[in-house]
Amino acid sequence: MTIEQINTKARSLADADSTSYTAANLLIDVNTAVETLVGKIIQVCKHFTFDDENFANIAQGTITLEEGVSKYTITDKFLHILEIKVEDNNGYLHIVEATTGLPTQYRAIGRTIFLAPAPKASAVTLTAGAEFSYTRTSYQITSADVTTGTLVPGIASPWHITIARMAAIEYCSSYKKDRVPKLMAQIQDDIYGREGLLSFYINRQQDRGSRLIPKVENTR
Repeated sequence: MTIEQINTKARSLADADSTSYTAANLLIDVNTAVETLVGKIIQVCKHFTFDDENFANIAQGTITLEEGVSKYTITDKFLHILEIKVEDNNGYLHIVEATTGLPTQYRAIGRTIFLAPAPKASAVTLTAGAEFSYTRTSYQITSADVTTGTLVPGIASPWHITIARMAAIEYCSSYKKDRVPKLMAQIQDDIYGREGLLSFYINRQQDRGSRLIPKVENTR
């Protein structure tokens, strides 16, 4: 479903139109729904790292290192740091290496990264000498995307209808309370059912090595 179709469906489910359910409010509710679903997906992904398909870049960045400096601030917006690698003077990236002057550990506090030991120019490449990967929240749909109407949310397509239902329930909670129980039941089944969103993402890419998977609990 495109964003235009999702908006149309959300208003239909809420028995609303563009006057009663304004574009501005619907956009907020759709973005909230997508972000909520992406947050749940990230928590259960074990075989691969989820990233919203609407981002124009991959969830990676670089840091320019400085001689003897261990503290660096990352400007990219992220939820979790997944990995940090440091490039040595031969152009090889290392996660763990015991060479003097080549950082072997890091600690993250907010957006600040502390490398230990501090980099040495004799051991590392300074310019863009560290590479990091991370998880991030969903792509935020804009009013321009709505005007174009062709954007497709970056989660698996069977659950685009869930976005419309979650947006509709926000409206119905105030103006169509009789519709809330049915929408709530559908959303719960969409997410937590045997063939629901979380079951799909837990089992995605089964060609990867198996791991112990925690039971999915409804925490909404």
